[in-house]
Amino acid sequence: MDEKKIETITTMFVPLDFLNAIVYPSISKPIEEVWDGVVVDAVERAKDKGIRGISDLADSTWFNRDRYGDYQYIKINQDMLNKLLKGKYKTLKDLENNLEDFRKSINNYDYQTSLIYTVFYYTKRNTEINKTMAYIETIFIN
Repeated sequence: MDEKKIETITTMFVPLDFLNAIVYPSISKPIEEVWDGVVVDAVERAKDKGIRGISDLADSTWFNRDRYGDYQYIKINQDMLNKLLKGKYKTLKDLENNLEDFRKSINNYDYQTSLIYTVFYYTKRNTEINKTMAYIETIFIN
């Protein structure tokens, strides 16, 4: 569901105006909660399917990325995972830069075979601090 509020429209047809003004606001919150549950279930099902499931979810266009987060994934090696878990990377960009430096330092075959972990994450705007944040959802062993 879109996060924008539906405006009350006056139709001059009293029963419809009543439903629109009184009933809809009282049922809209439960409808939004159900939809949020659908999104959470979709994320959990994607994780259950492993790498293929998360790549399908990251590429999907059926849900509102501004509201639920922009799901992505990145493949990393053991050293990067260790640094990530120890909090050495302060931003996602730090991790991506480290990955790019690593890619440039070795040949393509060794680079591809060393990426044994997949970090499934999402980015979302935190309205309280007015900043986009990255949240790690799951780390997979490939």
